[in-house]
Amino acid sequence: MRADRDRLRRWIQRAKPPRGALIKALVAGTISSITALGLFVGAVALLVVSATRPGLRAVAGILIVIELFAFLRSPIRFNERMSAHRLGFAAVSRWRRWLLVTVGLWSVRRWRAYARGDLLERALQDTDELQDLWLRFVLPAASSLVALAVGDVVIACLAPRGGWIAAAVLVAVIQGIGVVALAASADSLIAVDRWLRRARGEFRATLVALSTVSPELSLLGARSFLDRRLDGPREALAGAEARAARQRRRSALVAPLATVAAVIALRGVAPTSAPVWTVVSLLLALATFDALSAIRTALDTAVAVSAAAERLEELDVAPAVADALWPSDTTVRVDRVTLREDARTILHDGSFEVAPGRHVAVTGPSGSGKSTLLRVLAGLDVPDDGAVSIGRTPITEIGEDVLREHVAFVPAETGLLRGYARDVLALGRRVVRPIDEDLIALGVDAGPATRWEELSRGQSQRVAIVRALAIGPDIVILDEPTSGLGREETAAVIGFLAASGATVIVATHDEQIIAWSDLVVDLGGGAITTAQ
Repeated sequence: MRADRDRLRRWIQRAKPPRGALIKALVAGTISSITALGLFVGAVALLVVSATRPGLRAVAGILIVIELFAFLRSPIRFNERMSAHRLGFAAVSRWRRWLLVTVGLWSVRRWRAYARGDLLERALQDTDELQDLWLRFVLPAASSLVALAVGDVVIACLAPRGGWIAAAVLVAVIQGIGVVALAASADSLIAVDRWLRRARGEFRATLVALSTVSPELSLLGARSFLDRRLDGPREALAGAEARAARQRRRSALVAPLATVAAVIALRGVAPTSAPVWTVVSLLLALATFDALSAIRTALDTAVAVSAAAERLEELDVAPAVADALWPSDTTVRVDRVTLREDARTILHDGSFEVAPGRHVAVTGPSGSGKSTLLRVLAGLDVPDDGAVSIGRTPITEIGEDVLREHVAFVPAETGLLRGYARDVLALGRRVVRPIDEDLIALGVDAGPATRWEELSRGQSQRVAIVRALAIGPDIVILDEPTSGLGREETAAVIGFLAASGATVIVATHDEQIIAWSDLVVDLGGGAITTAQ
C-alpha cells in the first residue's frame, strides 16, 4: 500500500506542469467551483427572501449578485476549460516525447519482448493517461477542497455574528472526516484494481492460448475440456470484478453519509437566526455532497493513473551510459559472439574481423542468424555472449548519436515513413551527398511528386540505400538489399557501394554480391567459417 502511495506521489511530481500554467488552471478551477456554489446557494436564498420579505427592493441586491454570477459563469467556465486543455496538451506532448526517447534506445530483443500483444500500444495510452494526474485528480480535488473551505467560512460569518462558528467548525470536521475516508479508500481501490487487471489478463491469455486449438478440440468433441480450462480464470475474473464493485460502492457511500451527517449536525447546533441564513447554511452543508463526489471521481482517476504509472515504470529503465567517441581505427571486430533466438543457439563462439573499406558477404541458410548478427554489428541489439568492437572500443560504449552518424543499417524490409520519396531521403539526416545524383546512379526515377508508397519493392530498396549513404557513413550494413533486383540493377548497387569507400557488410544469397565481396562469412551449422 505504501508503495502505491509513494508511486503516485512520485508521478505527481514527475508530471507536474509549469508553475505558471498550474496556477492559472488552479485559480480558474477554484473560481469556477465557487461560482457554481454561489449560484446554487444564491438562487434558493433569493426564493426565501422573496417569500419572507416581498417587494422588489428586498430582493434587488441578491438578484444583482446572482445575475453577476450567472453572467460571469460562462467566461469563467471557458477559461477553466482552456487552462485544463493547455495542461492536457502539454502533458501529452511531454510524455509522448518521454516514451519515444525511452523506447527508442531499446535493443531489438527488448522491442520484441514488449511488442507482443498490445503492450506498446498500452504504453502509449498510459502516457496519455498521465495528463489526467493533474488535470482530473489534483486540480479538481484542490478546487473542491477550497470550495468546501469557503463554504465553511461563509457559515461562520452568517448573522448573528459569532453564533455560527461552532456549527461551521462541526461541519468542517465532518467534511474533513469524509476527505480522510476517501483518501484511505484509495489504497483499497488501487489494490482491487490491480487484482482485477491481473485476473482479466490471465483470462485473456487463456483465451488466446486456447484459441489456437479450440477448432480441433471442437471437432474431436472435446468442447468440455475448453470449458473446464476456462472455469478457473473465469471464476477468478468474476470474483475480482465483484470485489472491485463492492469496494467502489463502499467508497461511493462516503459523500452521501458525510452530507447527511453535516446537515444533521448543523440542525443540532445552529443558532436562532433569520430564515434566509438558516437556508444558506443548510445549502452550504448540502454542497458537501458535490465536493466529496468530485473528490471521489478524482480518486478514480488516481487509481487509473497509478496503474499506468506502474506499467510505465517497468519501461523506465535507465540505459547504460555510452559516451565514447568514434575511434580512428574502424576495424569491425567480432569476438567470440554467441546469439540465441527463443532459447535456441543460432551462433556459438563466432569471431572474425573486417578491415576498413572491405566488403563482406554474410551467407547461410534461412534461420541461421544472418539478420540477428547484422543487428548486433549495427549496435541495434546485444549478443548473448562475446562482444563487437569498432577498433578497440566496444560498440556498446559508443554514444548513440555518434554511432548513428558513422554506421548505417538497411533492413530487409525498408519500413520508412510515408510521404514524398525526396522528403523521406533527408528526413532526420545530416545529408552530405548529392542524393539526386545517387538516385540517378541507381536507376531510380523519383521526382519531387513521387510518393514513397508508389515505389516498387526494388525501387524502395534502392531509395533506402541512398538514404543510408546520404550521411557518408564509415560502415554500411545491409540485409538482403538486392533480393528484388535484376542483374543490371544489382551491378548498379555494387558500383554505388564500392564508390562510397565505406566498409560494407551484406547479408545475402546473391552470387553477384558474394563474388564482389573480399570476405565471405558463412553461418551454417551455428558456427562461423570465413573465406577470402
